[in-house]
Amino acid sequence: IYRPRSAGQFSGRRYKKTQPMDPTSWIVRDAVINSRGAKSCPVEYAKHDKGTDGKIHLAIGSREKPTTTPFGATTFDGQEAAQRTIEFNLSDDEVEQFQGVTAWLKEYLAEHSLRIFKREMSQEQVSDSLRSPVTQKGSFQPHLRCKIRPASVRTWDANNKPVALPNDLRGYKLVARLVVDRLWIMSRECGLVLQVTDLMVLPSEETVCPFA
Repeated sequence: IYRPRSAGQFSGRRYKKTQPMDPTSWIVRDAVINSRGAKSCPVEYAKHDKGTDGKIHLAIGSREKPTTTPFGATTFDGQEAAQRTIEFNLSDDEVEQFQGVTAWLKEYLAEHSLRIFKREMSQEQVSDSLRSPVTQKGSFQPHLRCKIRPASVRTWDANNKPVALPNDLRGYKLVARLVVDRLWIMSRECGLVLQVTDLMVLPSEETVCPFA
């Protein structure tokens, strides 16, 4: 996992590789309720430099080892929507790091359950409620479930130039930059919202006609 120096664009300079993702430096803030009645808690660094927003920025894939998306950006009923769900294939190292995030979050939410959920909860109760962003079906490769806003996500080519977002991202090699946006809370369930801010879209592999 890489953390960029800022929430900015893919620049011509290579991002500096950081130490493995350390969720113990994160904090889950008090719950807030938006105008639609949805309850969530901002997630950010407990300590951050002056002038920065404290948001946690991550990356999935790299130029050397890009990721892919098996389903593209989808909605629940197939209708047009401002925000969609997108799943990225994870490497073994990325799976291990997100398992560490989930383990930390279970312990943290249990310790702070009264503040966040307004009731005492054990780690077992939190574990039953927490929905991991990492999903896996059978022996297939694990996926990371994220949110993407096609109208606002910034899209780049291999030369760091802005490009239009492809209508269908399946078949492309990708590097995704995310922000750990918030912890959503709904009824007896909760989970992290990972928002895609930038996508580097690398050339897709051309299909060779078998009759050529």
